Amino acid sequence: MPAYTIVTTSATQGGDTAEVNTLTDDFANDSEALGYARRMADEVIDMAHQLLLDFDYSNVGVYDGDLIDEEVTPDHTALIGVWVLDEDGSAFVSAEEFREGAIEIEPAVSVPAS
Repeated sequence: MPAYTIVTTSATQGGDTAEVNTLTDDFANDSEALGYARRMADEVIDMAHQLLLDFDYSNVGVYDGDLIDEEVTPDHTALIGVWVLDEDGSAFVSAEEFREGAIEIEPAVSVPAS
């Protein structure tokens, strides 16, 4: 089974930091990894609704390969796509769409070093 890396970034409006969680796991294929990432995205949105949080910059990125020891960003060549989160839900943006500028994902917060 191939490895995929999933990076969850959560930030709230008015905050100056973001929480970043990275995991690497084996999945049967990229479709299974995307499905898992979407469930993670939905859980983040549900949690935000329960806590009455407004998102500032939040997403779940899916990358091809075991990149747990690398600093990955949406510009990384292994990016498959990103689930962009807001109060209304999650929307998938493929790596190609991101690179073509169909949507801009700019961090609006500073992410503290781990």
